[in-house]
Amino acid sequence: MAAVPDSIMTAIEHLPQVAEVSDLHPGNVADAVIGRTEPLVLRGFCARWPAVVAGLDSPQRAADYLRACYSGVPISACYGGAETDGRVFYNEDMSGFNYRGSREDLNKVLDDILASADDVEPPMIYMASTDVGHWFPGFAAEHRAGIEQLSPIGFLWLGNRVRIAAHYDFPNNLACVIAGRRRFTLFPPEQIANLYPGPLEFAPGGQEISLVDLHKPDLERFPRFRQAIASAQVADLEPGDALFLPGMWWHHVESLDALNVLYTHWWSEFPTYMGRPMNALMHSILSVRDLPVQQRQAWKALFDYYVFDAGENPADHIAESARGVQARPLSEMAARQLRAELLNRLKR
Repeated sequence: MAAVPDSIMTAIEHLPQVAEVSDLHPGNVADAVIGRTEPLVLRGFCARWPAVVAGLDSPQRAADYLRACYSGVPISACYGGAETDGRVFYNEDMSGFNYRGSREDLNKVLDDILASADDVEPPMIYMASTDVGHWFPGFAAEHRAGIEQLSPIGFLWLGNRVRIAAHYDFPNNLACVIAGRRRFTLFPPEQIANLYPGPLEFAPGGQEISLVDLHKPDLERFPRFRQAIASAQVADLEPGDALFLPGMWWHHVESLDALNVLYTHWWSEFPTYMGRPMNALMHSILSVRDLPVQQRQAWKALFDYYVFDAGENPADHIAESARGVQARPLSEMAARQLRAELLNRLKR
């Protein structure tokens, strides 16, 4: 790889900051995030939470707090060598990953993190999304984010100085920093082509990731990454801060301290009975992508007309009683009937 141009590293080091507020707390946050489409930093949002207070005292106290909440059920952990530089990624030929995944007792993982806290080149140690209700019962009750009416799913993430490649998630996310500093580098959804995503069905954590190393971007291999950086924003978070991240925004996450803990809240304002858009994408790859160009263009016009055009309802000229799946909004019963019909068609 050629040397990284100073200009791109300067651009990365001087990205604009995400908009921020300091007057939101669990008692008033819901109205501020429902329907919001841009990221927002919430300074001091969860500064009074007991786990945050413990972590501000010391990494050891943060670890002790988590141990006290732990159910004892083994967690999924990732261990990689110091040569990874903390980057959770693929191995050299992308036949696997650059870490070893295993089921571990949380106490061992925390012991390993604390034992390597002063290492100049520590190993990579990481616990990805772990359901709070199952592995840390009682934690959610003591750390309420004020969005319970949205039925969020809560996850804890912890590790040492780890870097997670840019990726997106379908749900909205209120990410609360419990311990350690974090840097989120954000890219709007339309930057996908400039981020060079990897395989759809084989990725660390299951969600496709950008193949660009934000610390050492290879602009010969990924030249369009310059355009992605031109649209990026950064959120530097301290313990007690939170970040609202709208669904589908790409985010690179870097943990900056010896022990880092993040509590995320995922929710969607989209009914679960409507299904996952990724399923539609995968089916389109199967049935549309490799058609002749003329047919693909014809199907693109159909998708635009029936799915993506934001203008008036294309079914307005049809009698309401005859609109079928074109009725808006689609009722739960109609959605379930459509799902059953699709399943039957896929079996043929």
